[in-house]
Amino acid sequence: MSIVANLPRRTLSLSEEEAARPVAMHLTGRQRLSSEERTLSEKIFEEFRSDPRHHEFVLGCLNCGECTTGCPAARFYDFSPREMLQIAANGDATTLWDAMQEKIWACCQCYTCNMRCRFGNDIAGIISVMRELSVYHGLEATRRTLAPFGRSLTLLMTVGTQVSSDMIQPDFFRDWGPFATGSDKVWQVGADVMRRAIPTDVLQTTRSAWEVSVQTSLELFRIYEETGVLDMLRGLDPDLTEMLVDIIEERREEFQEARERFADEIAGMKGPVATFQG
Repeated sequence: MSIVANLPRRTLSLSEEEAARPVAMHLTGRQRLSSEERTLSEKIFEEFRSDPRHHEFVLGCLNCGECTTGCPAARFYDFSPREMLQIAANGDATTLWDAMQEKIWACCQCYTCNMRCRFGNDIAGIISVMRELSVYHGLEATRRTLAPFGRSLTLLMTVGTQVSSDMIQPDFFRDWGPFATGSDKVWQVGADVMRRAIPTDVLQTTRSAWEVSVQTSLELFRIYEETGVLDMLRGLDPDLTEMLVDIIEERREEFQEARERFADEIAGMKGPVATFQG
């Protein structure tokens, strides 16, 4: 009889929370999935591996680590482009699910990893595919991660930039406006020369830089609608989506009013401006 059989035994009791998330799995970064999460993770994994971009972006890995050594995000977060690539190439549904909870959002999309990769992998691109799937399926972790960026997303989808004119302050942008500094060192010319290339009205205000034509806005909205972007966003943040839809309708009404006001002038015009219907 073995010694182990004669050792004293005691019952190990765990709380429901401890049983659901064992310490060992927490330390390894893996999660114990519910049956619903496991089903969803397998579906996402299948969609991920069958995406045409997967075969185009993931070519191979020497495990050299060059992508991670040049990654700005890897210095400050538990994030590694090499890990993302290896998950894409050799991972399973669970490892992909774990990466899509938080890690994929640490990437700043600077594409340094792509330039460093000796095999020519599009690592930043494959991370974008992961992000797209996480938004499409409305993962709870994605909701939490993107919640603080509602204003930036609204600006990006309506005027094409994450910054509005009221956010520009001299203390934050010392190289802008009449207090511009450093241009003499970078370009070997003074600020007075640099400003000759900037229209005078722009020197007086930052607002003109954020004026977007109605036609441009409506072209963006048409793209969002026809490509399913709004449907994806609605599954992630219904309130934000409805606000964007309201903005779209206001811009369309503004456009139609302008067409009616200048109907005679438009009738004599040719080209996309005259034929565009919004």
